[in-house]
Amino acid sequence: MNRYLGLLLTVVLALTISACKTKPKDGGGVDTSTTTNTQQVDPNANNAFDTGYSAEDLLNRFGIEGDPLNYTILYFEYNSSAIDERSRIIATRHAQVLAQRGGANVNLEGHADERGTRDYNLALGERRAQTVSSLMSAIDGSSRIQTISYGEERPADPAHTEAAWQQNRRVEIKY
Repeated sequence: MNRYLGLLLTVVLALTISACKTKPKDGGGVDTSTTTNTQQVDPNANNAFDTGYSAEDLLNRFGIEGDPLNYTILYFEYNSSAIDERSRIIATRHAQVLAQRGGANVNLEGHADERGTRDYNLALGERRAQTVSSLMSAIDGSSRIQTISYGEERPADPAHTEAAWQQNRRVEIKY
């Protein structure tokens, strides 16, 4: 189910970005003037896959405001290199732009928080960067994507708190 949702959001994102950005005048895309309990979707609204929600609404559910291309940091859970849906959307958008540019260079910098040994954190940062690289390469095989792991060596936040550790578990996309 998560894979289907990821694919669905990727397609929604691609359609949204390639389409003209116009908002329906009623703001919601749902016709509530009917006398029945069923809601009818306005066919002229920015409606993503007949869900009644616009692609913008779906992106907002993942905390993405505007173009996902504006985000260059992907965050990970503790001790994990699995990419979540929010990060998948962002990485997919970057890969689409790279495909349009036809072979640009991009560096993916993997990071970890300070917990764990130095060697473990370097390996974890590398796995995170490779996960993003695999996703982006599947969409755009023409770009030169390089990965590097800094492990715990370059923290975004040097504090020793859970909030700081969350900021440090990341992959940064650098052009």
